[in-house]
Amino acid sequence: MSGLQLVCKGSGFRAAFFSCLRAALWLACAWSLVPAQAQTSPEPAVDVSAWQAQAERQDLHRSETWQALLHLRDGQAQILDDSFLLSLPEFSSQRELKATLAHLYGPQSTQAVCRFPARYLWLQRTLNLPPLSLAHCQTLQEFIARAPAERISLVFASENLSQPSSMMGHLFLKVAGQRPDGTEAAHAIAFFTDAATANLPKLFYDSMVVGKQGYFVLTPFQDEVQLYAVDEQRSLWEYELQLDAFSRQLMQAHMHELRQTRITYFFQDYNCATLVKHIVALAAPQMLDGREWWTTPKGVVQRAQAVGLVASSTVTTPSRWRVRTLRDGLPTPQVDQVKEQVEQRALPEAATTATATDIQQGFLALELARAYNSHLLEQKRIARSDWQAYATQLDEVRQRDYADLALHTDAHKNPVNAPPERQISLGWQRSGGAQHLRLGLQPVSHALVDDNRQLFSESELRLFDSAWLVEAHSGRVRLDHFTLYAVESLLPREAMTGGLSGRFKIGVERQPQLRSPDKKALLVEGAGGYTWRLSDDLDAFALLGGGWGYRQQGYLYAMPSVGMVVREVFDMKTVLRLSQISRPLGQQHSSRELSLSQVKYLDAQHSLLLEWRRTWQQGRSANEGMVVLKRLF
Repeated sequence: MSGLQLVCKGSGFRAAFFSCLRAALWLACAWSLVPAQAQTSPEPAVDVSAWQAQAERQDLHRSETWQALLHLRDGQAQILDDSFLLSLPEFSSQRELKATLAHLYGPQSTQAVCRFPARYLWLQRTLNLPPLSLAHCQTLQEFIARAPAERISLVFASENLSQPSSMMGHLFLKVAGQRPDGTEAAHAIAFFTDAATANLPKLFYDSMVVGKQGYFVLTPFQDEVQLYAVDEQRSLWEYELQLDAFSRQLMQAHMHELRQTRITYFFQDYNCATLVKHIVALAAPQMLDGREWWTTPKGVVQRAQAVGLVASSTVTTPSRWRVRTLRDGLPTPQVDQVKEQVEQRALPEAATTATATDIQQGFLALELARAYNSHLLEQKRIARSDWQAYATQLDEVRQRDYADLALHTDAHKNPVNAPPERQISLGWQRSGGAQHLRLGLQPVSHALVDDNRQLFSESELRLFDSAWLVEAHSGRVRLDHFTLYAVESLLPREAMTGGLSGRFKIGVERQPQLRSPDKKALLVEGAGGYTWRLSDDLDAFALLGGGWGYRQQGYLYAMPSVGMVVREVFDMKTVLRLSQISRPLGQQHSSRELSLSQVKYLDAQHSLLLEWRRTWQQGRSANEGMVVLKRLF
């Protein structure tokens, strides 16, 4: 007991002896409970307050990197998990910074650095703090070893208009590299929610008002390729990011922080794109610059490209779209011949002459055979062994006859080149015999008349689309329409892969009729049918459908329609549609409407739309027209 004196006092020797003995035993037991390190060389107290003051002098709580680590929007927290934010319920970025420093270098430092490795890495580097070991963080080390991040990529899965949760596409991260045992690994880091329901009003309410449980998961990347490119036939665009070693380490550590966090999914406020944007912002804080109404997957990809983060891009194209793209480059008789050859397992004939055109068409025919063979497998129309045997034969022909040729991706369909997803419009409209100023807003959407050349087919997606009319004579303002959700896909049907077209809509709109032209109803409408590509620039469609409407009382109606989409020279498009409505607004007499839309794309952000409509009902007719200037941003 070096340096320790034991003094015992008592009324007698026997009492004093036993008192001293009990005290000595108590001290020995207490001493044995002190850790060996503390017994030998106790560490001096850490002055956290000095670092907190230094951080405040540097305004670190305003740093965009710190904002990204906390997932803030306009200074407000988007993740409200008390295991993620230490300063709740009175959160602020400044309080959180002080609490984090105290937590990392306080009594629970060993556990704190494992919970917040990304915050530690950034603060240690920024403030030149004493280093802390991460070697004891078992789950972190397992995550790093299992999912190495020598390369990190943004991955965009193209839009799937048949699924509300994927109608704007899906965005996730790919991490790839070499594991400690030398094997290559690639994983997907994704955030999503459960949207498997046909009750769209409830889905919108839950995901936009209440919030739904979010899932932040790590899965083998090949599983995501199977899901999106094969099962759902969606293109997968990979954008490898240009990152330094510290940025990769910081992003990977932050992914581990998020894996331990309870996150609520909000469709418009905090979705897959929001989470990914904050992770990527750790490498490029300018990703958070500007104010967005809605963070979308495509918008994050375009932002990463704009700030110079994208080093290279590749695409995994589904077999359906490879077939459709390749057949467009061949004459119809040759396409029919390839289809027959593949189904009979015969090899395409080699080019009979050495002209460049014949060689090119021969190569396209071979690639079409390969794509169609894959499509048959993915649609479970042939066995894997049959696919493999025929694919091997096709590969041998390719190596023998076309070794110097390769297919190139159409850069025009790259999501980074897509038009902006928000629109405002200003125009003039004549309806009901009166002149109106027309004001429109589409916060996140695109219309059938918009430039869809970056997509594989003509489509429309409108969310919270609205327009207001101001009567020129009286100044009276009224709602023209409010569309909660509308989607339309005109997928051309062809012999090899089929194809269905459809439409669905929920909103408050006018229906074509002449008795009460200004009246509106709540409409839930759907249709299905076919589209035929008559030429490269001309589609014709026919849809059979109907819906349920409510105005004072509910009613059912039928609404078949036919039409054409013409893609013209000088960046113009025409959409012509003829519709028949059996009971507009619940009336007994049906009506017909012919609409003609002509749009001119002035540049990437502006377009001029002219629209004319004619309605017939009970032997009467009326015209309506408008001219609108649209700005996309």
